[in-house]
Amino acid sequence: MSLFGMYMRMDAGFPQQGFSSTGALEPIRSVFHYVSVGATVTLPVLSRNQGTVAAAEAERTGAAARVEAARLSAQSEIAAARSRDTNARRALDAYSHDAVGLAKQNLDVVRQTYELGRGTLLDVLNEQRRYLDVERAYTDVLREAYEAREMLKTALGDVR
Repeated sequence: MSLFGMYMRMDAGFPQQGFSSTGALEPIRSVFHYVSVGATVTLPVLSRNQGTVAAAEAERTGAAARVEAARLSAQSEIAAARSRDTNARRALDAYSHDAVGLAKQNLDVVRQTYELGRGTLLDVLNEQRRYLDVERAYTDVLREAYEAREMLKTALGDVR
């Protein structure tokens, strides 16, 4: 509710002249006094807080979009971790202990042929390098399989 009051004095006139009640010419001029007092009451008849409702709705929609984005991101991370783990397990199967054992046997055979005089020292060194390459690759595959499994556990929430 608001109250108001106002007073106004207005002195108005014209450059023409008019006839008075006696018939004489006199300037047309007068002073007016205005007084107004009142109260204003604002009733929210048609206001249903539409701005606040719209802001709350926009905030709710934004929160739902953020939740959906987080869910999609988590699903994507889990899918990538599963794919990485599957590929690492396949590579680990390819480098089973049999492959490392076979490389070791090959090295032993080449050493024996050298000791018997049928091979050269260069053949032994090349086979030693191949054996070390197989072991290094197997170690790399083991590391990748471990990291992939840990990443999958983290993505699934098993490891904190």
